[in-house]
Amino acid sequence: MQIFLLFFIILISCSPVDSKLESVSLPQYEVISFDAVEKEFIINTELPKNVASQLKYWLSEKVKISGYEGSLIITIDRYEEIVSNIEDGKRVDASLSFKAIINTPSLSKTQTIEGSVSSYGTLTGIFSLAEFDTIIKNTQSDLILRLSRDLKSKI
Repeated sequence: MQIFLLFFIILISCSPVDSKLESVSLPQYEVISFDAVEKEFIINTELPKNVASQLKYWLSEKVKISGYEGSLIITIDRYEEIVSNIEDGKRVDASLSFKAIINTPSLSKTQTIEGSVSSYGTLTGIFSLAEFDTIIKNTQSDLILRLSRDLKSKI
């Protein structure tokens, strides 16, 4: 009887545990249109691979230009990511600063939009490194989504 009980306990402890976290979420960016002919993207800071690839996707697929003249220059000036300890867990804070310059030569008009966005994620209890990586990537994805919404609200 004790052997069966021991076997049952070992079997239960070896069974896979469902992850507490969903996989990395991919945000649904809204399309932003600018009255310009060309667009340029400048990064003046070091970015994690995930952030850089999402920014490039956002710029190429969701930032649209539809005009006869002018240019749009979007610059990322600062990116910061801080991982800190909280009670029984970790917290990830991410932020970035941006500038968008819309130049329309025929109207002798230049519009400058500046802003800063931030996001955070937390994880408490017992967690794996994979779950922690997921929190970081979800925080980064949310940051790009906030950038998109903030820029759209200012044009």
